[in-house]
Amino acid sequence: MNMTDSPPSTQKMAISWSIGHYHGWGVYGLNLVWAMLRRNIVPRLLQKPGAMDLDPLQARLMLRVLEDSTDTLRVRLLHPNRVIRAADTIPLIHTDGQLAFDDALFEGKPPVGITFFETANLPAHHVERAKKFSSIIVGSRWNEQVLKKKYALKNVHYVMQGVETTQFFPSGRRGLLKDRFVIFSGGKLEFRKGQDIVLETFRRFHARHPEALLLTAWSNRWVDATSRFPTRWVDDFPEEGGEALQRWMGRHLPQESFLDIGPIANPRMPEILREVDVALFPNRCEGGTNLVAMECMATGIPVILSANTGHLDLIDDGQCLALKDQQPVIAPWSGELLEDWGESSVEEALEGLERVVRDPKKAAHMGIEGHRFMANHPWNRQCDLVLDWILA
Repeated sequence: MNMTDSPPSTQKMAISWSIGHYHGWGVYGLNLVWAMLRRNIVPRLLQKPGAMDLDPLQARLMLRVLEDSTDTLRVRLLHPNRVIRAADTIPLIHTDGQLAFDDALFEGKPPVGITFFETANLPAHHVERAKKFSSIIVGSRWNEQVLKKKYALKNVHYVMQGVETTQFFPSGRRGLLKDRFVIFSGGKLEFRKGQDIVLETFRRFHARHPEALLLTAWSNRWVDATSRFPTRWVDDFPEEGGEALQRWMGRHLPQESFLDIGPIANPRMPEILREVDVALFPNRCEGGTNLVAMECMATGIPVILSANTGHLDLIDDGQCLALKDQQPVIAPWSGELLEDWGESSVEEALEGLERVVRDPKKAAHMGIEGHRFMANHPWNRQCDLVLDWILA
């Protein structure tokens, strides 16, 4: 047996989405793969994986996963509409933000759903399909309550995402952004994530503190169509990341006051985050618990969070600063009230930043408490909990 061999296993699982290091679902799936391998479960990929930043040991294991997935990936490439049948395999099916499960074109053991949905008003046919799943794993207590209480679904289990605690932890700065007070905001660019609130908050803060720098990880290949509407704070959102994002930020903020780091592999983020003084997340809704915010907390950064939806699972005394003033949100694309979403106050977010400036010792203590909380949620533990529910 060579080092990539494992004892024979009769348990197999198939993952319906693309794993990788450049988006949240990809990171989740990749960590599920590692957890499966630790438990001698054979993972099969139903989608071509995205880019990954692997160390040599991980790469060796991933080669085995790709070899085991060769047949399914070949069918997907050559016969994209063919149903794959594997009676001995549990398919793990993910959803979009409205609980629409992938059409995985896979028949095996009863499927398991994994979801981070972003609306409390779910389409009826999505709910009916969800009832056919053996289990549904949700990423927030808010998701759990919506499915159990509003739609009377059973076999719904809440498991918080994890953090790679061997990488995201407090450490010394490299001093690459010396003399700047660095405010970080991350997440794909869309109305739901509240980047317009971040821009207005930072604009006001920078007027008082010209040494401030807004460091963002907002780049993505495209911006959701529902975000291309004016809000109170911006006249539009850019149609895509990259240069369009830079121009958009430049229309709202002074030059040299902001920097977007562009697409970056997840394992490279800790060294970026250690240059940060505070992180701001006035998100209007989170179906999960906001992986980027969790990684900031794990790194020991004081974090300011909107007190709504999935963020509520992270908010506790002393481990972060909550934006408690949450007003109703009207969808700019439809004029409808978005149930359970919250509109954060720019004034309260601004005061949160000022509190970090006024009392750096208290802010540092908050960062330590956030780190302690996240240290209890490593990816390996959280993914084991997911597998436990699947196999129960």
